[in-house]
Amino acid sequence: MIQVATIKDIKPLFSIEQEVFKQEVFALSLNSFRYHLKRNTIFKLEIDKKIVGYCLWLKRKEYYRLYSFAILQEFQGRGFASQLLEFSINNLNKSKFELEVRVSNKNAIKLYEKFGFKIVKTLENYYENEDGYKMVRV
Repeated sequence: MIQVATIKDIKPLFSIEQEVFKQEVFALSLNSFRYHLKRNTIFKLEIDKKIVGYCLWLKRKEYYRLYSFAILQEFQGRGFASQLLEFSINNLNKSKFELEVRVSNKNAIKLYEKFGFKIVKTLENYYENEDGYKMVRV
């Protein structure tokens, strides 16, 4: 089941963040989740009443920006990321979407391309020790 997350989902969302992005300096804090739950849109993916993934979209004037996207490791490779991305795109009220992704994250790039995102720019040193791509879907 996919739906908009609420403040009561903060601990499971933060737990996913800690597991998926444990080595990352940009990983969201508990306070960051609190902020985003109030001001932006987080879609959660639940399986058997357990939150196993989420995507966080920042609303801009002309588009939405995918800020964070995570699926627990044991649920990866089963099409859940596609379901979550498709649901979120279909339930946001804009037609333009943007995101940044590590150049080495081939699986994510393939997923985004499957949904019509195109690489428009290489972002030098966007991540610690790595370039990123800016991808856009119009």
